[in-house]
Order: sequence, then structure tokens, then C-alpha cells
Amino acid sequence: MEANDRPRYPAGVPGKFSSDGTLQHWAGNKIICHIPPSSPVYHSIESVVEELSSCKTSSIIAPLPATSLHMTIFEGVSDQVRRPGYWPSDLALDATQETCNEHFEKKLRKFSLGPEAAAPYRMVLKGIDILDVGVAVRLDGITPAEVERLRALRDRLANELKIRHPIHDEYAFHISMVYFLRHPNDEQKQDMESILKRHFEQMAKDIELGPPEFCLFANMHAFDPVFYLG
Repeated sequence: MEANDRPRYPAGVPGKFSSDGTLQHWAGNKIICHIPPSSPVYHSIESVVEELSSCKTSSIIAPLPATSLHMTIFEGVSDQVRRPGYWPSDLALDATQETCNEHFEKKLRKFSLGPEAAAPYRMVLKGIDILDVGVAVRLDGITPAEVERLRALRDRLANELKIRHPIHDEYAFHISMVYFLRHPNDEQKQDMESILKRHFEQMAKDIELGPPEFCLFANMHAFDPVFYLG
């Protein structure tokens, strides 16, 4: 997309953050694996975010707190996005977010991961990417078999919850680190690329994640677990 064709602000503004970086109400649910605070990757990402927050590009980013770091297993819903493909097909589009949360919880408490989808999930860091919406660590399964079982789990969850996002099949596993408040210019991208390259070279590349958590959120700073999928 050419610069003059793109929206004025990145996708996270104004829904998740205002243009000045103020955190906004953005409620929903999702199934995730939090990044364990004991993991070297957790502390490495903290260091990256800290440097990005103090570099020349700091004015255009909204950093995410380390406690929010996670890999999404299944996207769930956002209260502000109510249309087919983003909302369960067996629930009215005007149902409340609380009703949707209860609807999913009832189904997921009966859902069995089974031995084929049981944690731990062994992932490998493939890079740190500058995306349209912000900066994220790109993840992949440590083996093709690990990727296959995660994607099979996503398919089962889509069938159970009656929601299949448009990017379901192409979904890329990742850990979001910061959101952009404005589109970075070439100089800002170069500044970030230098920081990200240096940090990535020093980061541990493997990470093991625990059982999936059904979480609720009111904004992008906290994803509160309701229960672990069993």
C-alpha cells in the first residue's frame, strides 16, 4: 500500500489507543498462552520494549506491559467488531459481550484438548517484525508436527465456537510488543530495525508454553485468565 493510500493512523488507533497513546477500552475474549516470566524470552522482550520506549521513535509507539505478553492460540471476539466471521454464528450480533463470554465459557469448559493438543507447546523465535500495526516477535512451531497440531487445535476451536476469522488459515503466531500510534517514516524504521536486529541476535530462540487460557480483556494491557483448557 502506498503511503498516500493508507489510513491516516495504524489499525490500533483510535480503537485500542488514542493518537496520543492513551489506552482505550477494547473488550473481548481470546484463548492464549501467556509468556512465562521465568522464560529468558520474557526478559529479552522487556529489554527490547524498554529500548524502543527511549529511542528516537518512542513518540509514535504504545509499549505493552510485560505482564500482557502472550501468544494467541485462538482470536475469540472483540466487542467493537460485530460482523460475520468475527462473531460466533450461533449468537446474535447484538448479544452483549458478557453473553458471548458466558456462551464461550460454557462450551470451553466441556472442551477436551486431548493428548494430541496437550501442552507444552514448543515454539521457536523466527524474527522481530515491523508490521503495519506495531512490532511483534514472529513465532513458529519448533517442528512441522508442532505447527500441525496447533493448527488442528485452532480448527477444532473454530468448529466448537462457531467462529472462523477471515485470516484463520493464514494466521501467523506471534507476540505483540508495541502498537504504532502513527506510521513510522523511513528513518524511524531504520532506527527500529537496528535495535531489533541487535536484540534478536542475543535472544534465546526457543520457548515452551503452557496450557491455553480462556481470557477476558477490557484493553490491551491485561488478559485475565478465567480457566485453563483441559
